Amino acid sequence: EHFMRSGHDLFNGIESGGKPTVAAVNGPALGGGLELAMACNARIGSKASIYGLPELKLGLIPGLGGTQRLPRLIGVAAATKAML
Repeated sequence: EHFMRSGHDLFNGIESGGKPTVAAVNGPALGGGLELAMACNARIGSKASIYGLPELKLGLIPGLGGTQRLPRLIGVAAATKAML
């Protein structure tokens, strides 16, 4: 529980901080890595970038706000399709 609260606080701080943040992705951004990228103001990816929340395929809910941030970034319909 302490780990989850700390993660939420960290990602919420990145998302709402006073300085712009950019996630530079050059490879896999899976699970917590994608959640971190989504907390940033902008994301830049290379051709080698792979994005996903693999924990969903195991029946687990992303623990650091991924299910909340994804619909805000790509829309509810696209997020629902990506998460199912």
